[in-house]
Amino acid sequence: MKHDDRKFEQDQTVAGLSRRDWLLNFGSAVILSGFAGMPGESQQTEHAVATALPPGLYTPSMDHLAHALNHEGLFFPIPPGAETEFVRPRSGPFLPQAFSSEEFLVIRRLVELILGENLKTAPAQTVGAPETLYDEVAAWIDLVVFSGPRVRAAARNLTPEQRALAVAYFTREEPVHELEIFEPERICKEGLAWLQQETELRSFRSFLAVPPAMQLELVSSICDSRPNLAVSHAGTWFFDFLKAEAIRGYYTSQLGLKELNYTGNSFYGQSPGCGHRPSSDHWTNPDV
Repeated sequence: MKHDDRKFEQDQTVAGLSRRDWLLNFGSAVILSGFAGMPGESQQTEHAVATALPPGLYTPSMDHLAHALNHEGLFFPIPPGAETEFVRPRSGPFLPQAFSSEEFLVIRRLVELILGENLKTAPAQTVGAPETLYDEVAAWIDLVVFSGPRVRAAARNLTPEQRALAVAYFTREEPVHELEIFEPERICKEGLAWLQQETELRSFRSFLAVPPAMQLELVSSICDSRPNLAVSHAGTWFFDFLKAEAIRGYYTSQLGLKELNYTGNSFYGQSPGCGHRPSSDHWTNPDV
């Protein structure tokens, strides 16, 4: 250990942080910003320490983790003074924020067609929870669309250091750029307009009034198995968005996680593993 490092250990803090906290909380950001020294050796370091983390990024809370692990079910009792936004049971009907009531019913029906109609009942009938999985996923899509403008604004307002950290997290720049330009509200507005136009061409007032077989035919014309994948328009972009978010919503739901045999949010004495042994074709040297 060099003399300067011993002096730093004796001081214990830089800008209110211990050496260990500084390394844990700011190490990656400082490395990304091009600084290779220790705190106190560069003005660039002081800037990195003073820079707040991007919106939505926080130091993990062991108290929150322990609280979540000690409870089961859809809703957790909210601990006093908690900063985490726990999901709360609803006391009334769901009120969409991004869609009108009629539009939300269309979104819900499209989710039902995308996920399949064999999920009619909710995995757990909990007071204040969505009635079915389709309602839960449709509510998720409403939240994604409603949050679109704020997500773009947050992404565009990142400092150069924060953006560099985000690029390093994703390992490439494209996902970060996508956050800066993605407009789910425009995709849904134009997609719903396209769907309404196609509905009226079939002599129906609304998509919900269309017979189920014809609804499926309409969705098939814009899905991944449509006759000409080279053709894209407001309808296909709308389907691509709904499909991606419906799958995301399903596999982060209680039923979807159960289907995946998700074993997270638990403590184990040893790793439970994935339960899958590699085939002999890909496992040529068991000693490696």
